[in-house]
Amino acid sequence: MKKVIVIVLFLALGATGCAQKDLRNLMYGAHKQQNLDLFLPAKIDSKTPVLIMLHGGAWSLGGKEYTDKTARDLRDRGFVVANVDYRYVNENVHAKDLLDDINEAVKYMQSHASEYGFASKGYHFSGISAGAHLAMLYSYTRNAGVKSVAVLCGPTQFDTDENKKHIEKLLLTQVLEQLADSKYEKDKKPNAKFTAISPYARISNIPTLLFHGDKDELVLYSQSVLMLQELKKANVESKLITLEGKGHDCGMNQPDSEKMVLDNIENWVRIHS
Repeated sequence: MKKVIVIVLFLALGATGCAQKDLRNLMYGAHKQQNLDLFLPAKIDSKTPVLIMLHGGAWSLGGKEYTDKTARDLRDRGFVVANVDYRYVNENVHAKDLLDDINEAVKYMQSHASEYGFASKGYHFSGISAGAHLAMLYSYTRNAGVKSVAVLCGPTQFDTDENKKHIEKLLLTQVLEQLADSKYEKDKKPNAKFTAISPYARISNIPTLLFHGDKDELVLYSQSVLMLQELKKANVESKLITLEGKGHDCGMNQPDSEKMVLDNIENWVRIHS
């Protein structure tokens, strides 16, 4: 009888060990926004793709709740997903500091890899809107061994008069100036600091998948068209999937287009794992 009980307990524990896990609000730094949610699939080994997810919010609002469902959906497809929060820009926090936050989150993942059984390097990045921008900029500039990028509705260029006017229209001038740690000067072309935070100007050889709604009024569709052109010029494996008739949500609020986006992200990550 005791032997039967031991076997039952062993099987129960084994089943628990194989269940999906949601680990919330894991602190990777001292600031309250330096935390992440870690979503673990039922089966994990060193070949399980690890995806770092970055939320949007114009670098100045919101949090990882914006990408919670997408992160969990990708976990359900067999990925380890870290849904990362980061600080807001202000007069003392700029793009470099947000990239530092992301880097600390990556270090946290690396330091806990053996605990959960996933790889300690070779991660993939995804994000939407401001998170897409940061995913590209981090992947291209920090040389962190990123395997691929898959981003939605990401801004890619801040150093032209056209985009300066669009930013003014959205009342985001101060936010972009804080991001760049510089000022847009009247009647002058945006300076090199705005180019430095523009992913199109920082490209490195990391396979990049772009999604964009052609009716996006916040981040212009032309930003992804430009990015694809620059990626192709640099001979980087890349693809732009246009979501016709979709706005800044990139179709993620409609089941059919949401599934299409998730299918393509999954395929892209698996191909480049």
